[in-house]
Amino acid sequence: MIKKRSKISNRKTDRRTVMTRQIIRDALLECLKTTDYDKITVAALCRQAQISRGTFYLHYDNIDEVLNETLDEALRLTELDPLYNQGCIPISEDALRQTSENLDDHDAFLPACQRAPSNQKFRPLFLDESLTKLILDKLYDREHNSQTKKIMATYHVNLKDAETIFRFTLYGSFAVNRSLKWQRGDEWNHVQDLLHKFFGPGPGSANCN
Repeated sequence: MIKKRSKISNRKTDRRTVMTRQIIRDALLECLKTTDYDKITVAALCRQAQISRGTFYLHYDNIDEVLNETLDEALRLTELDPLYNQGCIPISEDALRQTSENLDDHDAFLPACQRAPSNQKFRPLFLDESLTKLILDKLYDREHNSQTKKIMATYHVNLKDAETIFRFTLYGSFAVNRSLKWQRGDEWNHVQDLLHKFFGPGPGSANCN
């Protein structure tokens, strides 16, 4: 087993491997448009990706691995994270450019928790209720250090209180935006104005708005 994973790790930057893994991740996103994540099987994923089970298991041990990599791709790619250019996460230049072009000037200043679901490609991840906890945990871990420091500096509270404020604003704003299905328009603008009116635009308050 160790040899297998080591072999896969060494091949992650191979062009064919990168393309196959991307096809599998894209297939998962397609499946999520019509099927809840916990009901998606390896067989269904292989049919969507038009690959054999052997090919799937050559690249991933299970669907959870595909999910985690896809979610990381959504968060990092929509941030245009330099880690992609450093080869930490294989991604083609075409995919990076396409995602960049899909973000308008306003999107470029939105945080990951709003920008990722604003991208049509990744939205199925954020509409699946069974994935909400996983997504929020990832967002919390990614933003924890920077946001708590900002909250502490702005409101002069200790770390514990800053963490409480950050978690409240993150989880609350995520829930509101999810109820709007991440669709921006008149209602979305009204809700954002409403939240800013009552909670203000300070650090932590706009994590998903």
